[in-house]
Order: sequence, then structure tokens, then C-alpha cells
Amino acid sequence: MGGLNGILDVAKRALTAQRVGIDVTGHNIANASTPGYTREKLTLTPTPPVNEGFGYVGTGVEAQSVTRIRESFIDQQIWNTNPSLSKSTEQQDVLGQIESTFNEPSDSGLGSMINSFFSSFQNLSLHPEDSSYRNTVVQDATTMSAGFHQLCSSLDQLKSDLVLDAQSKVDQINSLVKEIHDDGKQITAMEAGGLDANDMRDARDSKIEDLSKLANIKVSDDGQGGTLITLGNFFIESKAGYSQLQAGLSGSDLQITVQGTSSAIDVSSGELGGIVENHNTLIPGYQSKLDDLASTMITTMNGIHSTGYGLGTPPPTGNNLLAGTDARSININPAISGDLNLLAASSDGSPGNNSVALALSNVSSQELMNGNSTSIPQYYSNLVSDIGATVQSAKNTATSQNLVLQQLTNQREGISGVSIDEEMIQLLKFQNGYGAAAKLVTTANQMYQALIAMVGS
Repeated sequence: MGGLNGILDVAKRALTAQRVGIDVTGHNIANASTPGYTREKLTLTPTPPVNEGFGYVGTGVEAQSVTRIRESFIDQQIWNTNPSLSKSTEQQDVLGQIESTFNEPSDSGLGSMINSFFSSFQNLSLHPEDSSYRNTVVQDATTMSAGFHQLCSSLDQLKSDLVLDAQSKVDQINSLVKEIHDDGKQITAMEAGGLDANDMRDARDSKIEDLSKLANIKVSDDGQGGTLITLGNFFIESKAGYSQLQAGLSGSDLQITVQGTSSAIDVSSGELGGIVENHNTLIPGYQSKLDDLASTMITTMNGIHSTGYGLGTPPPTGNNLLAGTDARSININPAISGDLNLLAASSDGSPGNNSVALALSNVSSQELMNGNSTSIPQYYSNLVSDIGATVQSAKNTATSQNLVLQQLTNQREGISGVSIDEEMIQLLKFQNGYGAAAKLVTTANQMYQALIAMVGS
């Protein structure tokens, strides 16, 4: 439509478009500090021209869409980095607790107890008939056994705590998956009705990011406003529905399954993946080494002690020094703790002979561990050193992954974040555009008045 009415139509469209631009800019400014908010951009397009006979004349502008300035590739990179960082952080925390449990090096640690146990036989060899030195052997053996028991108990308690942690993380996953699914349905419905769901998409993306910290998820867009989320090659959320998970023990292992089924899910990273690995692999590995250490001591010491003789007429022989089979059950033979004369120091039954006591003391220097390449004290020292090295490795991994995540976050912020300075420029542009459009209305009105005056005259 040409003429004065056409001018008013152009002005009307311009006023509407510039007003929407101000709305969008104001929304960006208001959410400049809102976590997870994505900067929005108004897309303006010229409306179709009309043929005035002598040629085509433009009819103005219209607001076509309001879009998020978001780079999905960076989102995917962040969601892929989060699980590794979270797993390393989780392992670092648990390893720190394990390190505190071993409490090495210290005078009250198991390493000191083992050294005292062997030293007590050295002292006994100097006084093989003295009951006070025999009592010291029994006391040091009891103390060392208690040290083994305390470590086992602490590690068992840590595993129990990890099961509770896993169940808490699974509850968080279930809640997030349900919310993400519900958000997807709302986004689909809104966009199908021609509405923008930008803020809803921001909210969903924030939940997906939280979910990626918990487990090794893979996310894709279904092209209809919904998402497809897999965890360990298992679909946990799609347009068709979502699955709820559960955490529990299967034998001695912590297992993540789909509720109502026996389908196990491979959770390899994220906070939950770190918990599963700590429970099923890391802690059992240290427990196994403690068991190897204790069982080697039991077998070796008993083999020597049973050939020796205690005090008496006739001198007792054939008695084991230690009871039990592993770190949980190791202890001094109750018969010896009840009768110190059963403690063997002699190799031939004569009261002053100290050969067996010396042989028992020398066990500490024998290479009995790791394929007969490491002594018992060194094996324990290596175990403690391995914990420290693993803690440092987890710290290094977490630091490295955190740097990567920070770089990606900065890239995303540079693309999707709100710059107040830029928005103020946009605001002035739309404000000036609105004022110019209003001036166009005033001009059209003046033209109408002039036309009416001409007709009236």
C-alpha cells in the first residue's frame, strides 16, 4: 500500500520493531549477571515491497525472531570435560581421606608398629629368658594387629560411606533427568506454537551441565526441541521418556542399575564414576595389599616360630606366633598371650639360646614381597608412597582439566555472555530508531494536515 497510509504502516512496523529491540536489549542487560543466561539477539528483516507502477517500494521492517547466541560445540566440549574433572576431584578427596587414615609417616602409624614388632624380637634375643621382654613382644604384636584392624575398619567404613554418596548422586541424577525431560516437553510445545523458548533452553542447558558433572553423559538434540541423553550407551532420556537409576551392592561391588531392572550401567567418570571406581577398585586394591602384607607376616613368622622352643620342662614347641590369615584377622596367638613361656626364642630348647628370636627379627630384612624383591617394611613404605603419588596424580589431572574447562568457559562467555557496553550501544541504536520512526509518524500527520487544508480551500 502506497501513499500516506503506506507511510504510517512503515512507521508502525518500525516502532514495533525498535520497541522489540529495546525489550530484547533490556532483557540482556537485566540478566547480565544471571548464571547460565545466554545473550539474545533480535533478527530484523525488511517486509515485502509493493509495486507502485514505476517500481517496487519497500514497506518497512519486522521483527523476525529472537535467537540465543550460543555455540553448541563449546557446550559439548564443556559437557565432555566436566566428567573427567569431577572424577579426578572425587578421587582426590577420597585419596586424601585414605592418606589421613594411614597417617604416615608418624610414630602412631602401622609402619612404626611393624618396626617395633620386629625390634621386640631383637631385644628378646638379648634377654631370651626375661619375661618383661617376652611381654613386650606380645604387646607389640597386639598393637601391630590393632593397627592392621584399624586400617581395615577405616577403609571398610569409607566404602560404606561411598555407597551412601553414590545413592545421593543417583538421586541428583534422577531429579535432573526428570527436569530436563519436562523442560524438553515445554520447549517443544512452546516452539511448536511459534513462541521463543530461549530462557527455558538456558535453564535446561544449565541442568545438563550439572548432570555432566555427575556422570559421563552424551547429549544430542532431537531436532524438535527435545534431547537424547545416554549414559554408558544406555538412553536415560529422550522424547519418549526417561529412566531412573539406583545404586546398590552386587556382591562386594557397587553397581548402578536402572530402577526395576538388573541392567547395569557403566558409569566411568563424573562424580558418580569416581565413587564407583574408588569403591570397586581403588580401596580394594589397598585392602588387598594390606592382606598380602599381613598374610606374608603370618606365614613367615609362624614357619620360623613353630620350629623354636619356649621355656619349660620339657620346653614347648610347635606353636604358631600369630593367628589369622589376613589384615582383618591377624593377631597374637591367644595361647601365647596367655602363657608367655610358649613364646619361642630358642632353636634347641636350651634357655639361653636366642637363634629363633634372631631369625624372627631378621624377617624384617628379608625380601619376601613382590616376588621376593621387597622386604616387609619396604613393601608397606611403598604402599604409603603409592597413595601419596596417586593423590598427586589426581591433583595434577584435576588442575589440568580445570584449566581446560576454564578456557572453554571463557570462550563461551565471550560468545554468549552479556557485555553491558555493547548492550548500551544497541539500546541507543534502537532508541534512536524508535525516535526516528516516531518522527515519521509526525511527518505523515503533517502531510495529512496539509492535504486536508488543500482540500478545504
